[in-house]
Amino acid sequence: MAIVKMSKFNLFTFDSDRSHLLKKLQKFNEVHFNDLESGEDDYLTEISVSDLSIELDSEIAKAKWAIDLLKDFVEKKGMVEALKEGNKNLTLKELTTRAQNFDFKLNYEKLFTLVEERNSLEQRILNIESNLSLLKPWENIKVPVSELVNFGNIVIETGTVPNKFEGIFFEEVGELKLSYAEKMSKDKNYIYVVVYYDLSEKEEFLEILKRNGFVNVDIKTEGLVGDKVNSLENEIEEIKNKIDLIEKEIESNKDKLEDFQIYYEYLRNNKLRIESSENFIKTNKIDIIEGYVPTSDKDSLIELLDEVLNENYYIEIEDADRDDPKVPIKLKNNKFVSAFESITSMYAMPKYNEIDPTPLFAPFYFIFAGIMVGDMGYGLLLFLGTLFALKKFNLDKGKRQMLTFLMYLGISTILWGLVFGSFFGDMLELKSLINPSEDYIEMIIMSLTFGGIHIIFALGIKGYMNLRDKKPLDALFDVGFWYMAVIGAVVAVMAFVLKLSPMIFNVSRIIMVLGMVGIVLTGGRAEKSKAAKLGWGIYSLYGITSYFSDFVSYLRLMALALSGSFIAVALNIIVRMLVGKGILGIIAGAFVFIVFQLFNMFLSYLSAYVHSARLTYVEMFNKFYDGGGIPFKSLIVNSKYFNIEGE
Repeated sequence: MAIVKMSKFNLFTFDSDRSHLLKKLQKFNEVHFNDLESGEDDYLTEISVSDLSIELDSEIAKAKWAIDLLKDFVEKKGMVEALKEGNKNLTLKELTTRAQNFDFKLNYEKLFTLVEERNSLEQRILNIESNLSLLKPWENIKVPVSELVNFGNIVIETGTVPNKFEGIFFEEVGELKLSYAEKMSKDKNYIYVVVYYDLSEKEEFLEILKRNGFVNVDIKTEGLVGDKVNSLENEIEEIKNKIDLIEKEIESNKDKLEDFQIYYEYLRNNKLRIESSENFIKTNKIDIIEGYVPTSDKDSLIELLDEVLNENYYIEIEDADRDDPKVPIKLKNNKFVSAFESITSMYAMPKYNEIDPTPLFAPFYFIFAGIMVGDMGYGLLLFLGTLFALKKFNLDKGKRQMLTFLMYLGISTILWGLVFGSFFGDMLELKSLINPSEDYIEMIIMSLTFGGIHIIFALGIKGYMNLRDKKPLDALFDVGFWYMAVIGAVVAVMAFVLKLSPMIFNVSRIIMVLGMVGIVLTGGRAEKSKAAKLGWGIYSLYGITSYFSDFVSYLRLMALALSGSFIAVALNIIVRMLVGKGILGIIAGAFVFIVFQLFNMFLSYLSAYVHSARLTYVEMFNKFYDGGGIPFKSLIVNSKYFNIEGE
């Protein structure tokens, strides 16, 4: 239950073997490469594969395009069915074999041609519809457009008039003896008219047109407008039928969706593998590779190199330096502790010379979250729900880890629900060891006690790390004196408040003073001058106030336990009032109980998740943990469509 021990290697291989070696190392998936630089050495160059990466990016984009196209034709599964089926498990070898057996180029070009044809037809429809929008208003003209010409003294024009002038326009035209206007159609903005006027009335008629916002429109077609409109509408229907046929042909390829997904992940893995070589440097013929391998897999790496390269390589391998900041971090814990690893990674991975904090904080997180929710009913719902999902659904590693984490929180909540005698608030009368709504003093004492243990334990870890690193004086100065000051102060206060034996009060007070003196004398030991040493020592002692604020912070355990409990009880009071109002009241009561208890449960667990993490990060980690480690890089991509593993 700790950070996986690493070995560092320096590997020299022939450049010609690089591609084959990387394929084997990717399947092995237990090496992490350091990014080497050539420096100022003229005989060394850095490896660049940017051109190949660009080509792969183009192919990846094509595969993703095909996936997005075909997935719209595949019937979407329900959420439960999708979770139950989950992602298919594939080894990298199986993925590669299936991808290489799929004619990606042929199938992609087939789909691309169909889509291009469909897009071209859809553009034709847009063009026709644009033309239709111009002709449609004139389809009621009963003569061919070519006949709408001036004859004798009569001038014929077509155009539009704003709707707001429709009435006055026809009224004014009607007052003329030899002129006439005929409305062809109307939309939300304009009326479309054909006007006829005699040259003898030209000035008056043109004035009417101008006054009423007439705009001349040139009808660009031949023959009857109505015939042209019908022709264009028929053409649109024909094109739509062609598009339907193309859509069906595209849909007929939906069974190739998984093949495109496999090829997509195959390309992404190829890109990751090829780009990993940019961590190497090379001479004319030799690649120089530096990296890390879990010590437990060191022999397997040697066997792989022997198999791939025979004796055509040279390797230096040794245990990684504990203070090397480049050592990648892998965590290995038991089932219970590994469920809490996401809390660690959300903060920061440990450095190689630190301790994996996960097994150290996991029991506290388990306890704190359970106290904050503290309801047996909520715990049972969460435990049974997550257990069902873990048993029935095919989940990837990340989702399985998260559900296992929630399952443990459910177990803790059940246990603390029994302690508090709470089952959906006061739905059932259960005997309690502590009643949060009445035993306030006990809740305060319990919260502060857990807080004290938590803080003292965190300080103890720091002391252990100093002793491990052969720094016994640092353990005494930075932990021992603080133990004396803090524990002495707490015991002295308790002895005074509880009126314990004067000897206990006096002894604890002496221990506290000795601890404080030790902090003042050693807190600034890194400084050079005596004044600076004393000044920093006094400043370090001032930090004791933060310990008391840390203690107070643990009262959130009681506060959250009380808030969730009070809300649940209040809901039950409302439900009981509704249930007494007949059948409608029973229905309403059931609705209120289910919906609002679930909502309160969600808020309670959300608060427990956030505040337990806060107590871990702020009150615990700042005593011993810095983090900032580099996560171990997998040579296999994290796939959206499959669970891909090495060999």
